[in-house]
Amino acid sequence: MDVDDLSFSSAQFLNLIESQGVNGTWGWRFADNQHVWSPGLFRVLGLDPQTTRPSYDRLVSLIHPQDRDTVETGVDLLHGVTLGHQTFRIRRPDNAIRVLSSRIEIYLTPDGRPRGAAGVVLDVTHQEILREARMAEQRRRRAWYDDQQILTFFSDPTHMFSVQDEFTDLTGLPPDEITADPYVTIAAEERERTRTETFEALRIGRAHRVTPLIRVARHNHVRFESFIVPIRDPGGDVREWAGITRPMGSKASPATELLLEGLEQAIDGRHLRAARALLDWSMTDFAQAAGLSLSTVKRMEENVDGTALQSRYKAVATLRRFGIRFSLMEGGVIGIALA
Repeated sequence: MDVDDLSFSSAQFLNLIESQGVNGTWGWRFADNQHVWSPGLFRVLGLDPQTTRPSYDRLVSLIHPQDRDTVETGVDLLHGVTLGHQTFRIRRPDNAIRVLSSRIEIYLTPDGRPRGAAGVVLDVTHQEILREARMAEQRRRRAWYDDQQILTFFSDPTHMFSVQDEFTDLTGLPPDEITADPYVTIAAEERERTRTETFEALRIGRAHRVTPLIRVARHNHVRFESFIVPIRDPGGDVREWAGITRPMGSKASPATELLLEGLEQAIDGRHLRAARALLDWSMTDFAQAAGLSLSTVKRMEENVDGTALQSRYKAVATLRRFGIRFSLMEGGVIGIALA
C-alpha cells in the first residue's frame, strides 16, 4: 500500500477493515450462480475458507431458527426483494451465538432485472449485550421506583448528572428541566444548602449523604435521603459518581453495582479494623476467612498504598458474608454494624 500516491486498491483497504474481525462482505452473481465471500466473512461466521463453499443458502443455514423468517430467502433476492437493515443471531459451528447486523443491496440490469446481490455483515454481539444489560437495568430501576419510590442517578467527573425518567414521574417536572439542574427537584428553602453541601463533597471526592425535602407531583413535599459515592479508577482519580435516593426511613437498599463499588472504595483501614473487632477476629482469622495473606490484611488495615483493589473487594465481601453491614451516614461517615 503506497500512501504517497494514494493508489492502493479498494481490496487492500477492505482487508485492513476486516482485519479487526468484526465485519465481512459477500456477493452473488445470479447468471452463473457465482458466490464470493470476503476473508472477513469467514472469520465472522467461524468457518474455514479452505473447506467451506460460499453460498447464500450456507449463510442462511447459520441463522438462528427463531430469526430465520425475518431474513430474505434466496428466492427473494432472485426476485429483487430486500427487507432493509436486519439484525439476527447466528450459531457458529463451535455453537457460539453471535449477533449480526446485515444489509443487502440488489444490482439491476439496464432493463431493470435483478442481476446480482451483495451484502455486508457486522458483528454487533458486544453492543447487543450492552443494550440488553441497559434495558435490564432500566427494568430494575422502574421496579424499584414502582415498589418503593427508590431512584438512582449518576454523574460524570464534571458533575453533570444523568437521572432516570422516574424523577419526572415523582416530581412532575419536565426531563430537560431536571437534566439542566437536578437541584430543582428540591424544595426552594433547602435547595441552595443542599447544592452547597453536595458540591463540597464532590470537590473533595468524598462519599456523602444528604436528606433533602423533595417536591413531588401535586405540590407536596416529602423528605428523602440520597447517598452519593465516587467511583475511582485504578489511579485513584474519580471516574464518575453513583447515587441512590429513597424515602426517609426506608429500609430498602437495592444498591447498584456502581454504588457498591463506590462504597467499598470508601472503606479504609479504620473500617476494616472496626469490622474485624465486631467479629472478634484476629488479623490471622480475617486473612484465613478472606483467603488473603496476613501481610495483605495488615497493609489494608494500615492503609498502605499499592494494595490491590481486588484484595480489598474480597476482604469487604468476606466481612459482609459474616454479617457486617456498611452504611453511608450524615457527613460522609461510614457506619459499621453486625447484623
